Amino acid sequence: MELPELSPSLLESLVAVVATLGELVAAVAGPDGDVLLAVSPESLHKALGAFIGHLRDTLGHLGVTSPGHRDDATLGETLAALGATPGATWAQVTSAANAWRASVAALGDEWNQLETEATELLDACEDAATTEATAAAAATERAGDRRDKEDKWTTKLAGLMSCWLPVVTDKEKAAAALEEHEANMEVASKETEVARVAVEDAVVATNEAAAATKRGRRAEVAVGPLKGLVAACDKATAMFRQLSRAVGDVAAKLEGTEEESPDVPEELVATVAQAERLWEASARLATRHLVGTLGDIRRLLPRGPGGPGGRTVAERCRRAVEDIPRLLGGQ
Repeated sequence: MELPELSPSLLESLVAVVATLGELVAAVAGPDGDVLLAVSPESLHKALGAFIGHLRDTLGHLGVTSPGHRDDATLGETLAALGATPGATWAQVTSAANAWRASVAALGDEWNQLETEATELLDACEDAATTEATAAAAATERAGDRRDKEDKWTTKLAGLMSCWLPVVTDKEKAAAALEEHEANMEVASKETEVARVAVEDAVVATNEAAAATKRGRRAEVAVGPLKGLVAACDKATAMFRQLSRAVGDVAAKLEGTEEESPDVPEELVATVAQAERLWEASARLATRHLVGTLGDIRRLLPRGPGGPGGRTVAERCRRAVEDIPRLLGGQ
């Protein structure tokens, strides 16, 4: 992908990550939307809070690591000074090119790390959904088993309770009948206790199944948006890889240019200018739109799906996309 084609795509990919993150947070916001995870930090909300912080830092590095940071001259300025400014050397040109190449590569690594974090969150939520579904199925089976036993014991108990003490006039027969009746009543008492325990266990198992089902649904709700976040991060990472290759090609061509000649090919100068405009536009996009939107997303997380928070995030992302042509134009 050439730089003119890469320019809007890279900026749009940054907005897409923030917009998709906003959709994810809106889907799981509020105390009822959190998901218990088997891995640290054991909470989807805590993990998303950390992800928001890492994304904010990464977007902030667009400005900090841009060519010409810390009052150093940009590569374009260094090229312009070559042959026109006393003291300007080719070593300064190659140094600026290599520094920029390192900055872009480092930022690409940060995006790759964000993609890894999003993938790990997706895996953790998928595991949670599977685990809770298994737990719900086991609890439901246990509840059914206890109810079957309860029914059998209830039937048996009814039979025992129907054995009334017969009326007997013979003393020996009366004593035997009484002994048999007392034995039946003892068995009935034990069966009653067994049935009571079975009923209680069935109720507990039913409640456990309902709770596991609820937790599993929370995890399932997060899985879809998380897949979208992983895809958005993957695209942004790919865009920075392409930018890194473009800047690397520039640096390699500059290193291959005759040092004693101050004449740099116009095409190379134009490529540097395009790449710098893209970098600076990305930094302005982050500072003017995306970092502030991340603040809205963070505030949305504990509040729940109600309220205007989700609509605010979507609107800010829409305005960011609309502003991309102006940002690429240097405004």
